[in-house]
Amino acid sequence: LSHILRRSAAAAALAGLCFALAAPRAAAAAAPATVDVVDWQGTPTGQATLSLMVPSERTAEAVVHRKLVQELANKRQGGASTKTRGEVRGGGKKPFAQKGTGRARQGSSRTPLKPGGGVAFGPKPRDFSLGMNKKEKRLAIAAALQNAACDTTVVEDFDGELADGPATKELAAALKRWGVDWEREHALLITDDASDNAMLSARNISRVVQRPANQLNVYDVLRAHKIVVTKSALGKIEAQYGASE
Repeated sequence: LSHILRRSAAAAALAGLCFALAAPRAAAAAAPATVDVVDWQGTPTGQATLSLMVPSERTAEAVVHRKLVQELANKRQGGASTKTRGEVRGGGKKPFAQKGTGRARQGSSRTPLKPGGGVAFGPKPRDFSLGMNKKEKRLAIAAALQNAACDTTVVEDFDGELADGPATKELAAALKRWGVDWEREHALLITDDASDNAMLSARNISRVVQRPANQLNVYDVLRAHKIVVTKSALGKIEAQYGASE
């Protein structure tokens, strides 16, 4: 959680650290960030640039925070439920006489004051989901991705390397070659139309989350210490969140 908060706080300084923004409250294209491109073996093959539409410095922190709160709230099931004294079975008979016992008067054995009774002001099923505008969602994800550019590595598409079937061991070794210490750090693997073999290989690696380029969220980006993006996924990210949007 502390890592997420640090990354979220860093998003507040997007304009000052990474971007050249225009109007103070308008979105603008970020200054291009250079990221390394490597192949399956981890050999550098070139460089790529990442320049997305991001909010201004004044609104970056608020937009990213709102998106994070929305995602965490929408994960809640909201199914917690307790019974009130009127819903607990029994309790219709008065436990003892109103007078003459020397005890405090009681009208039901299902009072919240007694074991087995109802719960006063307990939770009931509710909907915790929050809404957010589509443009705000795009800006929040773009801001988080651009802010994490310094921790991002682009790799050549590797579906061909896993054509024979799922290979968790091979993909885990490749992540090590790409600079991802998945045994100690969280990582986000972003792919585009990944094969079933690639998804099956990634899902059993601890601390590694695999997401298609069109299903990104702020929580995964902020949580990840390292982000690995395939070359085709980078093109889709630029198309969806870039200046051409």
